[in-house]
Amino acid sequence: MGGESRTASRDRQRPSIRARQKEQTRRLLADAALALFADKGYAATTIDDITSAVGASRATFYLHYDGKIRIVAEAYESVIMPETAAYYHRLDAIHGATELRAWLDDALGFFERHRLLLRVAEEAVSAEPGFDQLAPARLLDRCAECMPRHLDRWEGADRESARLRIELLILQLSSFARLWVEGHWPVSRELALDVLHDLWSHALRDVR
Repeated sequence: MGGESRTASRDRQRPSIRARQKEQTRRLLADAALALFADKGYAATTIDDITSAVGASRATFYLHYDGKIRIVAEAYESVIMPETAAYYHRLDAIHGATELRAWLDDALGFFERHRLLLRVAEEAVSAEPGFDQLAPARLLDRCAECMPRHLDRWEGADRESARLRIELLILQLSSFARLWVEGHWPVSRELALDVLHDLWSHALRDVR
């Protein structure tokens, strides 16, 4: 009796063949779409391009996604945001100038690693202005929320100023880094780190 119950429990927990096939199809569509977005550009890639790449129909696509932007948003949430949140939690715990410079160096590395997906997300936001999940202001708010230790040093209007300062720093870093990794701002890594460190240490005002 106990053995039968355990078997039944495992069967309930094990995904069905249909569920596994559905997840595989969803993953194939997403992988094909992201590859096409990186190659052709977000706006130039059509739903038909995506479905043709995996041998699926438009109906199949819409069973899984309500549009191209949903694929980008899911990729951003699963790849970019967890690492981003971890970075800003780490920044919130930094005490010294050496740690801050190392953090900034790692941040540049983040933009190097995720260059293609970040470019695709930027293109998608421009092409789909009504989709606010990836709106810069919302993403900046989420980053700032990862720094409660820093924000708790202030109250009232001072806290709002501190929050805005953080968000402007993040926007500055993100805008510069994306241009830098694409080769549109040709300065050395060391010079970039020197200047970024100077700006961030003064603006945060709690790095000793």
